[in-house]
Amino acid sequence: LDSAGMRSLVVDLRGNPGGLLSAAVDVSDLFLERGLVVATRGRSPDEDFNYSASRPGTWRMPLVVVIDGESASSSEIFAGAMRDHARATLVGTRSYGKGSIQGIFPLETGGVGMRLTTAKFFSPKGLPYSRVGVDPDVQVHSSARPVAGVFVAQAGDPFLEAAVDVARRTTSARPSARPVGRSTASR
Repeated sequence: LDSAGMRSLVVDLRGNPGGLLSAAVDVSDLFLERGLVVATRGRSPDEDFNYSASRPGTWRMPLVVVIDGESASSSEIFAGAMRDHARATLVGTRSYGKGSIQGIFPLETGGVGMRLTTAKFFSPKGLPYSRVGVDPDVQVHSSARPVAGVFVAQAGDPFLEAAVDVARRTTSARPSARPVGRSTASR
C-alpha cells in the first residue's frame, strides 16, 4: 500500500471481540515509537506486567481507528494505546469494556475447569477498560428509518464515511507516510 501511494490508514475494529494480548502489543508497536502499550494489574503481583513498544521502525502515516460496542479486549488495547499516545483519531461509538484477563483452572473431576478473572487491563495513562471501554474522539450516530413497519439502516456506512473524512483532513496537513528506521522491503 505504501508503494501504491497510501497517505493514511483506517483500521476498522468494529465487531472485533478481541484476541491475544501479545498480538495487540505487536500491532501497537508498529505505530508507536516507544512507551507503554498496556498494563495488567492482577489479584497477585505475579499478574502485574507492563507491555511497551520497543521495535525499531515505526509507521508514521496518519491513523484512524474505528470502534464500536462490539470492539473488545485486544481491540480496546490497540485503540486505547493509540488514543493515549495521540497516535490516532478514534471514530465510532464507545467500545465494549472487557478489559479483563481470565485464567482457566482445571478441576480434577470430570475434565472441566473454572474460569476466573485474574487481572485487568489499563491504558498507558492508567485508565481502566473493564466496564468502561474506550470513547472515540469522533462520535458516529447510526440511524435507521421505518420502511413498511421495519427499520432499515441508512444507506452507506456512516462509520467508514466519518473515518475516511477524518483521514482526508489529516493527510492534507501531513507529509510522507514512510516508516522511520525500517526499509519497505522488510515489510
